[in-house]
Amino acid sequence: MNLRLLKGIGLTLLLLFALLILLPAVIVRGCNRGFKSPEVDVDPCRLAVWNHKTEKLEQMSLGEYLLGVVAAEMPAEFHLEALKAQAIVARTYTIAKLRAYGGAGCAKHPQADICTDSTHCQAWTGKEEARAKWPFFRQNAYWHKILKAVSETQGQVVTYQGKLIDAVYHSTCGGSTENSEDVWSNEFPYLRAVPCEYCAHSPRLTETLRMNEMEVAAKLGEDIASLKLEVTARSASGRIIQVDAGTQVYRGLDFRTRLGLRSSKVTWLREKGVLTFTTIGYGHGVGLCQYGADGMAAQGFNVREILSYYYTGVQVLRVRLEE
Repeated sequence: MNLRLLKGIGLTLLLLFALLILLPAVIVRGCNRGFKSPEVDVDPCRLAVWNHKTEKLEQMSLGEYLLGVVAAEMPAEFHLEALKAQAIVARTYTIAKLRAYGGAGCAKHPQADICTDSTHCQAWTGKEEARAKWPFFRQNAYWHKILKAVSETQGQVVTYQGKLIDAVYHSTCGGSTENSEDVWSNEFPYLRAVPCEYCAHSPRLTETLRMNEMEVAAKLGEDIASLKLEVTARSASGRIIQVDAGTQVYRGLDFRTRLGLRSSKVTWLREKGVLTFTTIGYGHGVGLCQYGADGMAAQGFNVREILSYYYTGVQVLRVRLEE
C-alpha cells in the first residue's frame, strides 16, 4: 500500500509539473508564433539615415525606416487608424527629403537623406529598442500592429494639388491646431487652424513649470532689471505669436524653445521673484495632432478622415518608388 501511495504521489507531482511549467511554456510559445509576422516588405526603396545615437550612417529600406518612426513617434497602444495616419504622414515627410527624388536631404548631415534626431527630422528607434520600452506581454502585439499600420498604407502619401505637403505633426494641440504662419514665417493653405476636441485624453494636455527670474532672464538674454515679458500678439487659439522680453522681441516658438516650455500656448504668473508658467498642449500645434488622431480613431473615424481633418483640402494618393 505504501508503494502504491508513493507511486500515486509521484504521478500527481509529475502532472502538476506539466500543468504549471510545461503547459504555460507551450502556450506562450504558441502565442508568440501566432504573432510573428514577416518584417514589412513594402516601400522597398533605399535611403541613407544618419543615426544620431550611434553617429553612423545606416542604409535601410523606406519600409524599415517607417516602422522605426511610427514606433518612436506615436504610442503603440494608440488605435490602428491613428497609427496608419502617422505612417502616411511620416512617409510623406520622408519622401519629400529623399535626394534621389529631388529632396534636399538632411541639412545637418549632407551625406544622409534624413536623421533620427526628432528636433531636426523625425524620431526613429530600432525594433529591439522599441520592444524593450513596452510591457513584455504586449511586445509582439504592439510590433505586429505597427507592421500592420505601415503595410496597409503602402505607398500612401498626403498631397495638395498634386504635390507632397510639408507633413508636420505634433503631440497635443490642446483645443485647436495652428496656422503655419503664426508659428513659422510661411503660410500654407493646407496648414490651417482647426478646432480639436479629440486630444483631451492626452497626459500632456497641461503642465505647470516654475522658474526664478534670474533663470528666465538668463535664458532670454536679459538682465533681471529689464525683464518685461509682455505678449504683443497672440493667435486666435491663444498661442503666443510675439512677446517683448525687455530689450528683445521673440516669436512664440523661439520663446518656448528658450524656456523649455511644452507649448507656446502659455500664460504665467510673476510673483516674489518666481515665474509660474502654465502651458496647454505639447508641440508647435501645426498639422496633425497625434493625440487628436487617436481620439478621432476612438470615435470611429478612418485614416483618410483623420488626415483630411488636420490637413485642409488634401488628397491621399499612392506613389510607387523604385527599389
